[in-house]
Amino acid sequence: MRRDKMYERLSFSSDYTVEDWNALIKMVFSEYFVSDALLKKNKEILRTEIVNYVKFVNKKEFIDLFNWIYSVFKECILLDKSASVKMLSDSFNEIGDTDSRWMMNVLTQPDVSQFSERDKIAFYFKAMDEVLEGCFKPRFKLFDKFVAFKIRQVVADNSSVDFGKLINDFSSQFRVDADLLLKDPIASISISQWRNIAAHKSYAINKTDVVVKYGKPNQRSVTLSVEDFYKVFYWSQDVYTVIRLAEVLVYLNYMTEVVAELGGSDKIRVRFEASLLNLIHNMQIVGFEFVATEERSNLFCLVVKSKIGFNLQDSLFHASQCLDQLCCAVYDDDFVRDNYQKTKISVIDRETSKIASAIMSIETALEMVYGKIDLEQYLDKMEFEFPDQA
Repeated sequence: MRRDKMYERLSFSSDYTVEDWNALIKMVFSEYFVSDALLKKNKEILRTEIVNYVKFVNKKEFIDLFNWIYSVFKECILLDKSASVKMLSDSFNEIGDTDSRWMMNVLTQPDVSQFSERDKIAFYFKAMDEVLEGCFKPRFKLFDKFVAFKIRQVVADNSSVDFGKLINDFSSQFRVDADLLLKDPIASISISQWRNIAAHKSYAINKTDVVVKYGKPNQRSVTLSVEDFYKVFYWSQDVYTVIRLAEVLVYLNYMTEVVAELGGSDKIRVRFEASLLNLIHNMQIVGFEFVATEERSNLFCLVVKSKIGFNLQDSLFHASQCLDQLCCAVYDDDFVRDNYQKTKISVIDRETSKIASAIMSIETALEMVYGKIDLEQYLDKMEFEFPDQA
């Protein structure tokens, strides 16, 4: 999948205002934040996360699971904040890498609508392996540490525990609460076994069913209808979405403490596409419709349509406010940082199709972000291009 295809999936609508989004965020997420100030501070991130929340909001069993997972973290933090923050900090980069892997899966995902049924199922097995091993397992390990801490008030080291043992040895005290997290609701096969089935290709795809084999030394065989296999696949995606969002909210509440424990924000790794996805989503919420991204020599450009009811100049002045965030998105990714020296926002007038742009040096943006120059000095160095100057 081209990067722009992923951003085009973000639906654009002028029916809802920023205030509407903020009200929705407050209604949904306020109970998960320790203060209104923290909720407001993270509102731009939460505008993206609300999209993940609605994926399971109408499924009571997943909402219950989400609330229970979050409550375990919350209770541990109330029990011993210092130890909890240390656990969050120690796992931070590994947890952050799960989002990078998820983004890689999205970016490399083919158009399965063009696949035959057999090839589609085979691809879904591949996706299941990658998500469960690379994304779900690290997040479940973190959760498992907090569950152990809640029970024994001791920080457990599960770093070398394999996936199967992690699932099989999960606390008996909470297995009922975690049932949907540990095994699928269709065939009752453990989530670690689904990863093994997918990774080792222990399955046969037939015209009307899928046969999976798992377990040692006594191997088991289970036959699923194609429809039931798809239900299992979507369950595996849903449980990852649930545990991920619960942990995201926990980290957002204590990010200041986690950053301090890590020794500064420069120790944090963020994938460029993830930052850009969040930025584009928020641009669309305030009225700018995404068009494309462009790469020109040492410059990265984001192209959007002007705001409805606003002239080109006013739209550009508003859109240019994102350039510091765009510069930081480039700089924060080690794999992208050296590719560009400047970022650009181009706005296409909805009526005339004329284009106006603003350009900012990444170096200058970082100087402003780190307080080396003030906002006025930053704006003085911003370059503007208008149609009549072409």
